[in-house]
Amino acid sequence: MGSGSGSKATIWGWWPSHWIGLDFQPYIEHPTQTHAGQWNGENWSPADWAAQRGGSGMKVLSGFYKADILRKQFIDDDIPVLEVGPGFYMLGGHDKRRVMEMVDSEFQITSGKLNGMFMIRDWKTKRDIGSYTAYGLQLQ
Repeated sequence: MGSGSGSKATIWGWWPSHWIGLDFQPYIEHPTQTHAGQWNGENWSPADWAAQRGGSGMKVLSGFYKADILRKQFIDDDIPVLEVGPGFYMLGGHDKRRVMEMVDSEFQITSGKLNGMFMIRDWKTKRDIGSYTAYGLQLQ
């Protein structure tokens, strides 16, 4: 143990008294600004992600496939279906919505025809887990 390091309460951390008077919060989330709500007021559009890839939304989508967020897209009984991989489940709610918004931005599914929508299907179970419409992402 180095000089000045003191002893820890457990292998996991310091005694609670260690944090008294410090402005550092030893927590991932602050109770008044939780992770799930921190981007609520954030202005974002698919063009923001496309701009990071040289203006190409298709490059962004290619990255989603490489990360196994998306697996494949196809038509099932005249309904567009987007199959998601295990990487999709590792995303937070906002990013799940943004991925679907990016897909829709590139393929114009919701604006291409009246009541346009696509189903979202799990790669493993082959069951539909939600849909994306002009009103946004709905997951079951």
